[in-house]
Amino acid sequence: MHGQSWDLASTLLVSDLDGTLLRPDASLSGRSISAINDLIARGGSFTYATARSFTSASVVTAGLALTLPVATYGGAVIVDPRTGRTSSDRMLPVAVVEAVLAATQEPGTPQPILFAQHDGRDRVCWRPATTTPHIQAFLDARPGDPRLQPLADWSRIDPAQVFYISLIGTEADIRRLAAGLADTLAHCHSVLGADIYDGAHWLELTAMEATKASAVTTIARQIGAERIVCFGDNLNDLPMLAVADHAIAVANAAPEVLAAASEVVAANTDDGVARWIARWLGAASGPLTSADQLGLG
Repeated sequence: MHGQSWDLASTLLVSDLDGTLLRPDASLSGRSISAINDLIARGGSFTYATARSFTSASVVTAGLALTLPVATYGGAVIVDPRTGRTSSDRMLPVAVVEAVLAATQEPGTPQPILFAQHDGRDRVCWRPATTTPHIQAFLDARPGDPRLQPLADWSRIDPAQVFYISLIGTEADIRRLAAGLADTLAHCHSVLGADIYDGAHWLELTAMEATKASAVTTIARQIGAERIVCFGDNLNDLPMLAVADHAIAVANAAPEVLAAASEVVAANTDDGVARWIARWLGAASGPLTSADQLGLG
C-alpha cells in the first residue's frame, strides 16, 4: 500500500462482487474464501458493496464468515448478514418513480422492474403483460426467488416504497430512454452500463444518497474504521472508490475505474482481490512491489 502500514483492526476492506471479487462465472474461488476468512479470523474488517440484492448476494458469498453489515442494491439497503435484517432503506423520490412509469407506457420501450418494500419485505415487481425478452432473461436467472411479485398494474404498489429501479434493453433503447428522462435523472443517482455477463444495457436508479459510497461510509462509521480500502471494476463502483483512502481496481475494470484507482491488481479471473489481501496480511513492513500489487509475484 505504497509503504503505509495500516492497522488491521482500524482498516475496513470493501469489495464489489460481480466482476471484482467473483469470477466470470459469478462464483467465489477457494482462494478468495480462504483469504477473506483469514482476514476476518485475524480481526480484520471486510464487507461487500453490490448491486445485487441480499438474497442473491448471500448465495454467492455463502462461504464467507461475514459479520459486518453489507451494502446491497447499489447502496440503497444495508443488511446484517447474520440475520438478514435491514438497517437502512433509502427510497426514490415519488416523482422519479412516476416519471419512469410514464416514460415507459408506450409499447416497444424498455419496461421497468421496481424494487420496493411491499407486504413486509423487499419485492421485485414487474407487469407480466408487458414482459420483454430482457425482463424474461432477468426472471429466468432467478427461479424460485421469494422476492418476485408480478403485478397486474402499477397501481398495486406504493411509489413511495420504491428504492431501486432497473430498466434493461439494448444500448440504443436504454440510451434513448435515459435521454428522455434527463430532467428526472437529475433528481436521483443513476448508472447506465452494460451487463458484464450478457451485454444487455441497464439503467439503474436509486435515491441520490443511495450509493455505494454512502453505504460504505455509514458502515465505516458504525464500526469505527479509520481507513477504507475499496476494490471495484465497474461504473457504479466509482462513488465508493472516490471516498476510499485507497482505491483499487482489478485489471479487467472499465477504463474509467482504472483511471480513478490508485492501484491496479490482477483481474477477477486471477483472484486479484484475494491475492492483494493475502499479500497485505503477509507483509511484515514496507511497500509492496509492483509485481505484488499486480498479483504477479
